[in-house]
Amino acid sequence: MPQYLIAGQHPPDLCPAANETVRKLAHEGAGEIAGLAEKLGVKLNATYVPMNNHMVFAAVEADDMSTVREFAFQSRLGQWNTIDIYQVSTLEEALTKVNELPTIY
Repeated sequence: MPQYLIAGQHPPDLCPAANETVRKLAHEGAGEIAGLAEKLGVKLNATYVPMNNHMVFAAVEADDMSTVREFAFQSRLGQWNTIDIYQVSTLEEALTKVNELPTIY
């Protein structure tokens, strides 16, 4: 199943550490995220918050990008973050794949 990284970034005034409304939204969303992932057929591998740079990350697996986009939308992360979604590979997969290409230097 393809792997994706959801990266969200928010301004300081929308940080759950500073904004009471967003804090409530984040707590509610965190409690529902596993159920939402299961409902949509998304495997939620991990969530990360660096704490000091107003970002949030989720590592997921899903059949396609549109499912991941729907997961990010329904999780409401986009209501307080700008969201980027990347299809990713593990380091091992990437190193195997690059061996298929001729080098240029």
